Amino acid sequence: MTLSDDQRHDAAPRSRLTLQVRRDVTVDRVMFRLVAGRAARPPDPALIARIAGEVADAADLFGRRGWLADPASYHRTPPPPEGIRTRPTSSRGLKPTIITWDDGYRCDPDEPGALRYAGYTANRIARAAVLEHRSGSRPWLVCIHGFGMGTPGIDLRGFRAAHLYRDLGLNLAFLTLPFHGRRRVERSALPRFPGIDVLDNVHGLAQAVWDVRQLVLHLQERTDQPIGIAGMSLGGCVAALVASLADVHAALLLIPAVDLATLMTDAAERRGLTPNVELAERAQRVMLPVSPLALTPRVPVDRRVIVAGTLDQFVRPAAQAVALLRHWDEPEVHWYHGGHVSLFWDRRARAGIDASLRRIYSLEARGED
Repeated sequence: MTLSDDQRHDAAPRSRLTLQVRRDVTVDRVMFRLVAGRAARPPDPALIARIAGEVADAADLFGRRGWLADPASYHRTPPPPEGIRTRPTSSRGLKPTIITWDDGYRCDPDEPGALRYAGYTANRIARAAVLEHRSGSRPWLVCIHGFGMGTPGIDLRGFRAAHLYRDLGLNLAFLTLPFHGRRRVERSALPRFPGIDVLDNVHGLAQAVWDVRQLVLHLQERTDQPIGIAGMSLGGCVAALVASLADVHAALLLIPAVDLATLMTDAAERRGLTPNVELAERAQRVMLPVSPLALTPRVPVDRRVIVAGTLDQFVRPAAQAVALLRHWDEPEVHWYHGGHVSLFWDRRARAGIDASLRRIYSLEARGED
C-alpha cells in the first residue's frame, strides 16, 4: 500500500493479523532465532574491552577530524576501477558476466582498527554480476544485497532479476558487499560484517559505499543512460549512503536497515544479552559517518522510494523505515503487511517496486532480446 499525504507522518500502518500475515511473521521469528542462535555465545570480555578502547579512540579522532560534525567528509571520492577482469557465468536461466577488480580501498592509517582491516586481503577484491542487454541502450539498476546473501544465484532470485531484465528491460548489476560471498575472509556460519566489531562495521560500510560508487563510475563510462540503485536490508543502508554521497538517478530501499548501531543493540537485547550502555552510546556516535540518518540525500525526493513490511521482525520499522521516511522528506513509500523475509513473495511489495521503477525510468513492458 502507498501512504496518502495525511498518513505519511505516522508510524507504520497497522496490519490485520490474517492467517497469511501470521504465517509471514512466524517465518520472520524463526529465521531471526536461527540467525541469532549462530551468534548466541556471549562475547569474550577481553574482546569487549578492545572494542571499547577502539570506540573511545575513534570518537576522539573523528571529533578532531570534523567527521562527526560533517559525516559526509569522512568519505573519500574513489577513482574509477582499473584492471577489471570479466568471466561469463550462468545462473537461473540468465547469463550474467562476473566482473572483479582490486577496489583500492584503504582505511585512514590513524583510525583504530585500520591495521586489522588491512589484513582482510580477500576482501579487497570487489565483485559484481552484470546483466546487460545485447541491443538497445537501456537504463541501469545497481542492486545491493542483504546480510548473508552475496552470490549470484541468491541475489538474482532475491531481486527478481529475470523479471527486471526481461519484462522491464533494465540492465542490472549486482555488487557483492564486503565480507560476503567470495569476499569472506574466514569460514563461519555468518559473514563477519556487520558484527560486534564497531570499527569493522564503520570500515565495512565505508568500503561498501566506495565499491558501489566505483561500479557506478564504471557504468557511467559506458553509458549515457540513467543509473539507479536498489538496496535490500543491509544493502538498503549502503544504497541510502550512496544516495547521499554520489549522483545517481534514483534510490529504492527495500526493507532497509539504516541505523545499524540501534539494530545491533536491539538484536543483543533480543538474544538475552545486556548491552553496555556507555559503549552503545559511543558506538552510535562513531557510526554517524556511516548513518544515512546523519547525511542529506542528493537524489531528488521524487526518485526516492522506500518499501517496508509493517511487521518486520529483523528491521523494526519504527526505528528504521519510519525514521528514514521522515529524514528523507516523506518520499514515496510502499508498505506491505508482512515481515522481513516475506518481501521475497509479497505481491503488494512486488507491485509497488514495479510501479516505482516504471515511473522513475518511464518504462514500458518489453520482451526479452
